[in-house]
Amino acid sequence: MNWKKEAANDLRTYPQRKESVINTKERIKVLEEQYVSLKGISTDTPVMGGMSRQEEKMLDNIAERERLKSSLTIAKKLVDLTEKGLSVLDDKERKILEGFYFDKTDNNVERMCVKFHLEKTRLYELREIALKKFTIAMYGTVEI
Repeated sequence: MNWKKEAANDLRTYPQRKESVINTKERIKVLEEQYVSLKGISTDTPVMGGMSRQEEKMLDNIAERERLKSSLTIAKKLVDLTEKGLSVLDDKERKILEGFYFDKTDNNVERMCVKFHLEKTRLYELREIALKKFTIAMYGTVEI
């Protein structure tokens, strides 16, 4: 496995994963509120041979909340792992990786060169050093 490639992918997806933690929590809250309103609707008339439409909606709601809770747990763990990997870097290394992997705007490399007073080749060298440190912190290795 190419661990540096995996680490770079972890960095690229980190901002979206972090946002998904917030959004998934909100979605679960919405489903919980919907479930409460579903429970309030009367289902006094029994349905022969199966579930009522109301019961189906309630079960679908429960299943969706469980799926989202599982997804939330995974996203939180991946965000935490990425943050732990970033924590081994010094401030400059972290900002360089953020510039390469989080900030995908036009001219981000040129702006980082100006910000850090570096030539492009040196900036890329520092990115490789930081990525290697991050990869080791995340996976314990950079090669097999």
